[in-house]
Amino acid sequence: MTDVVVRRGVAVPMRDGAVLRADVWTARDDAPRPALLQRTPYDRTDSGAAVVGAALEPLRAVARGFAVVIQDVRGRFASEGTFTPFAQEGDDGEDTLAWVAAQPWCDGRVCMYGGSYVGATQLLAAVRVPPSLAAVAPQLTAAEYWEGWTHQGGAFQLGFLGFWTLGWLAPDALARLAAAEPDAAERLAGCFDALADDPDAALALGPAELGARLRPLAPYLEEWRAHPARDGFWEATAIRDRYARVTTPALHVAGWHDIFLAGTLANFAGLRAHAATAAARDGQRLIVGPWTHAALGDTLGERRFGRRAARAALDLTRLQLDFFAAVLRGEQPLGAPVRIFTMGADRWRDLDAWPPPGAVVEAWELGEGGGLGPGGAGMAVGASVADEGSARDVAFGMTGFALDDAAAAASPSASAGAAPSVLLHDPADPVPAIAGATFLPGQDVTLRSGPRDRRPVQARADVLVFESAPLTEEAELTGELAAEIWVALDRRGGDVVVALSELLPDGRALHLADGVARLAAGAPGADGGAPVAVRVELGATSVALPAGRRLRAEVCGSCFPRFDVHPAVPARHAIFHDAARPSRLLLPFLRARH
Repeated sequence: MTDVVVRRGVAVPMRDGAVLRADVWTARDDAPRPALLQRTPYDRTDSGAAVVGAALEPLRAVARGFAVVIQDVRGRFASEGTFTPFAQEGDDGEDTLAWVAAQPWCDGRVCMYGGSYVGATQLLAAVRVPPSLAAVAPQLTAAEYWEGWTHQGGAFQLGFLGFWTLGWLAPDALARLAAAEPDAAERLAGCFDALADDPDAALALGPAELGARLRPLAPYLEEWRAHPARDGFWEATAIRDRYARVTTPALHVAGWHDIFLAGTLANFAGLRAHAATAAARDGQRLIVGPWTHAALGDTLGERRFGRRAARAALDLTRLQLDFFAAVLRGEQPLGAPVRIFTMGADRWRDLDAWPPPGAVVEAWELGEGGGLGPGGAGMAVGASVADEGSARDVAFGMTGFALDDAAAAASPSASAGAAPSVLLHDPADPVPAIAGATFLPGQDVTLRSGPRDRRPVQARADVLVFESAPLTEEAELTGELAAEIWVALDRRGGDVVVALSELLPDGRALHLADGVARLAAGAPGADGGAPVAVRVELGATSVALPAGRRLRAEVCGSCFPRFDVHPAVPARHAIFHDAARPSRLLLPFLRARH
């Protein structure tokens, strides 16, 4: 057994004189060894975040021949300075890596690990190409901090950003303020407690009001809203724009229902194709389980996947240590480049690449009568949705959808005989987020995430529902899904939200994938009139579908509080189904076909 020495609160100086604090685990002999570094905003002394959340046990790492360093990032907990998310992590990551590599207990080689924001600290350092960085293992993280972190499809991620700030970032900011300005902190504490004690009510305030109330603790919320487009502010920290710089192999870990799934998949595929060296390109590995952001177990939502699905069964500590050891020996990591869990079949499998070779993308049309399938074939849903929609039209005082004259004349629906479906958007009663890749309050963010029954949403009058005929044989969806929706708006801007579910024999419609695309005011087609084609990225999945299974698709105009409501006035969207403007899903079928 290896004797371990733990040094607490070690000072790590930065280039500007700020001192960041770290805990260091080494073998008692202090002989030089490769080091593993985690840079976290979530308190290096909290074992729940720094050990369990990172899925790497420091004592086991020391026993395997590593030193371990866990550091509070700038402006968090014991570290000096001001916390400015993302912008600070490149310089501070470089400085910390240089410091670790120079210590007598380190042999000059450092690997980084951890998930979520801790994945960002790794990748923002890796793109700087620090000489001591040998490998990284980013889990459940993004490829940039506009698309996939603060925004998705152009929509502001209110639920994630608000709850992340209230639950994980603002409490330490308030504690630091109390130490520096007790009177100011006391005045703010009551307001913060009210928000944090009822996060759903806090999110209901909307992004502008919530940002204003949290300004003293989290000014970055308002700064992010000041940059609604991907401008230079976001480009400065975009990992996906810098894959060609990276020289480090990486072990990427993702979850099918994680909020950052798309970013993790993009990081793997982008680095495997474009990293700076052959060793880095060949050294990319990917693991995707049936997980959400805070739950890497064997059960999520209304599905149980079996004991082999859990992080504990995989032993991610061992997998990470094996990966680092192989890279440090100058070897390619063992195993296939991609390992995924196929839901439904409930088994792990290996692939040579992502997206998976051999997947065939099929276009399934959303039919005028509520059918879903190749060419629009499928089973029409009942009349109840249409009936409720008509009643809702009357309540809105909207009994028809008016296109401008030119758009009406150009619309092929008149000649093709396929009338558009009308979606009604009520900002006072938005469609609720109840499943999928959410990060919302409740049971450590799992209460409204993953494969949950979507029927409560599908029964709403402001949701269009499309259903397929039963599959004639077993099939498998594995790959990245998308939708192409032809839409015309009657207001300045609007959201197009699309969700896919599978209809179980007991009647439940369990969530598979979803996404949003925002037409901002001023964008083509966003100011009323002519129809435009909108592409909605639905993320990725791997699910086995037995013969007889049906698929359901939904189209609506909101998903709250996951995304902020847009526009802020009642609106109507026309969804087209005609031959020239076929709204459709793009579904990747692998191996067995329907």
